Amino acid sequence: MDLRGENARLEADVADYQRQLREQTEIADERGRELSRRAGELQQQLAEARNQLVSLGGELAETREMISPDYERMLRQAREEVAREQQAAQASGAAPAMDPETARAVAAARVPELYGDFMSELGLDAGEREQVMFALVDFESMRSQLRADLLAGNLAPQQALDLFGADALSRNLANLLGGDQLAELQQYSNFLNRDSARLIYGETLSRMGAALSGDARQLALRTLLDQLYSEANNYGALVGPDGSMRTAYNSQLEAYDRARRQLRGELNPEQLNQLDRFLDSRRNGVDVVLEASVEESGGLRLRNERIAAENLPN
Repeated sequence: MDLRGENARLEADVADYQRQLREQTEIADERGRELSRRAGELQQQLAEARNQLVSLGGELAETREMISPDYERMLRQAREEVAREQQAAQASGAAPAMDPETARAVAAARVPELYGDFMSELGLDAGEREQVMFALVDFESMRSQLRADLLAGNLAPQQALDLFGADALSRNLANLLGGDQLAELQQYSNFLNRDSARLIYGETLSRMGAALSGDARQLALRTLLDQLYSEANNYGALVGPDGSMRTAYNSQLEAYDRARRQLRGELNPEQLNQLDRFLDSRRNGVDVVLEASVEESGGLRLRNERIAAENLPN
């Protein structure tokens, strides 16, 4: 009787937890839509402000001699203000900051989808699994909240490493898992990141022509991903060992070059031409995965943004 009662209580707890997740997901979706709407309004306001500044520049030009001998300085300040607003708009449009409650709700819904099945492979009991899952939700929630700060260059190098470095996950769960378990979890997280890149790169590559298809396309993708998620490229982390996105970007360019050299003798001229066009298109920025979830088929579903190289923080 005691065992049946305990099972019934556990089933009730699970049902209640699932209900809370559904409610939190609905709230998170609604807030996500509201954030997108607000971001659109802000971008429109910034566009209007830029137009006003441009118009002001024209008016200043007409009365240059009458208004002030400091005209050139005033116009330069106006142009600098436009540039700052454009950068702010691009940064906010790429990854608007999430409030803590929304970030927590989104992470609580997505983390079980991504890591739930893998937890059984770590040999943890029920209590330990629950602790690790809570820690993963905390980790992903904090990443969502601070991603905009990373892109704006507002994080200290150590902060960037703790959340977006190659071993960020291991750093944050080191007090809960042993060495082998941490290594397995970090490896699985790297696999998820690699699978996300495979989807993004594969879709882009397929749109650039039919020369790279079938086995040749798979070879090109596998070679690229092997280089991008290698130790030499810091396992594809958003920041380099110094905590800089610019360092990670430069390392990514080197990974492209290594992959190209490796594929040079494997592809025919037409296929190599398509590969070169693809690589040229990737050298102008980096991809940031804002959200990943699991489809009913078991595949990944992504929401990602591309950040232009000139907008990366130093």
